[in-house]
Amino acid sequence: MPVRLPALMSAALLACALPTAAAGELVMVAPQESTMPLARFEHGVLAGGMLKDVGDALAQRLGRQPSYVAAFNKEVKPLLSDGRADLLCHVMPAWIDGDYQWTSPLFPDAEVIAGQRDAKPLASLKDLRDKRVGTVVHYRYTRISQVLGPHFMRVDAPTMELNLQAMVKGTVPYTILSETTLAYLRRNNTALTVQTQLVFAAFKTHCAVSRKSRVPFLDINNALDDMAREGMIDQIVARYR
Repeated sequence: MPVRLPALMSAALLACALPTAAAGELVMVAPQESTMPLARFEHGVLAGGMLKDVGDALAQRLGRQPSYVAAFNKEVKPLLSDGRADLLCHVMPAWIDGDYQWTSPLFPDAEVIAGQRDAKPLASLKDLRDKRVGTVVHYRYTRISQVLGPHFMRVDAPTMELNLQAMVKGTVPYTILSETTLAYLRRNNTALTVQTQLVFAAFKTHCAVSRKSRVPFLDINNALDDMAREGMIDQIVARYR
């Protein structure tokens, strides 16, 4: 059955609306909600951090030019699903929607509850019932949601760092952030009167690779496995802890 002209025109217009990567590029998503040590942005452009270090090293392994798309969390799925970006790193399957190919686990981290030094100690996540907890907008906290249900009292901020600042100011008694982020912030601000109250989820994150990636999944996964086996991933993480 022949395709009607309007349908062809619509398809052509849609293709033109989606920016495509230049040949030889490796395009990675850089979530704008991320802060150091994961990402440092200058005028909306990724300028440093773990994601850039990993992306630059991976692109070099693959013989490609690294390119980064700064995007908010809600924009990640369209970018990867449409193939406008090849991959997103430091993520877990439960954290994002969409159908992707997943690399081997790579980046060690943990979710922690942080509080001021004089905060009431926490024995378990149940101690957070009906307490205001600093969270990042659009982030999913699967384990805490399972434990607390409707008694999980989120107080959303744009980034983990702003979360921590709100807690220091007394807006919330506790905040959730990654162990890597807390270690980085404490290392770079020795006056920070914050301590880990509870470590509740240790994990290793992956990279989510678009099923429409211009770079074969096996090439990406094998290159990352080689980087991990040679100690390069651990070296990158250690720079920020």
